[in-house]
Amino acid sequence: MVDGNHLSATESLASVTKALDVLVLAHDRGQIGVTETARELGMSRSTAHRILVTLQRTGFLRHDQGQRGYSLGPRLVSMGLDAIAQLDVRQQARRPLEELSEKLQETVCLYTLDSAAVRLLDGVECRQALRVSVSLGQPLPAHVTAAGKALLALRDPAQVRATLPATLTATAAASITEWPLLEVELEEIRVRGWAADLEESAHDLHGVGVAVRNHIGEPLAAISVHAPAVRLREQDMPAVATALHETATTIAGAARDNRYRDTETFKAPT
Repeated sequence: MVDGNHLSATESLASVTKALDVLVLAHDRGQIGVTETARELGMSRSTAHRILVTLQRTGFLRHDQGQRGYSLGPRLVSMGLDAIAQLDVRQQARRPLEELSEKLQETVCLYTLDSAAVRLLDGVECRQALRVSVSLGQPLPAHVTAAGKALLALRDPAQVRATLPATLTATAAASITEWPLLEVELEEIRVRGWAADLEESAHDLHGVGVAVRNHIGEPLAAISVHAPAVRLREQDMPAVATALHETATTIAGAARDNRYRDTETFKAPT
């Protein structure tokens, strides 16, 4: 007896695979048509046409007036450029992070905003016996971390409301779980330019975070310093924030210069 649910899942996977094959073909050929797609991928013309139209409607392919075929669309190009930018900022941030960690003798991290969470892209642990450890890829709720709040503060308040869950989760006793309090803090961060974590992500842990922005002010990532609360006191945070801003400027400049070099060889479809 055939399992209907299993069959449905298998058919769905097959459809996704076919769509990905079409995108790869479009990338390799530059432009593809219905007949060519059907022939090269061994599918019917009706199936090829349906996939091409669906990918066009979702922005992954484009089909301009006067063109006979389909080429890579703006959404796919944007995703590729974003991936390049994220790779660039991680590569360009490594040395400045090492230098800042050495200067402050504390752990320094690079984060990216992933919907309602921040994800650790890279980090440099200090040599202190009592220190914050680095766990790459680890997600944390953005609203409980210094880096996350630094990035959220750059967004419109309505966008923040739409991104974070209606009920704010807590990871420590001091985590902000009330929306009015979070909105007030994000406004304060917008004014002073840096964010603090006062035992909000974990007990006895403090942090300071700033955003790394590109040349038009858009956030590329955020960097933050993490230390035991006894070493990173609240009165020390403005000085730490100044050091973070200097490092963020260095990273942004290096990523910008490297991306301009990369785009000499990357040509978006026209």
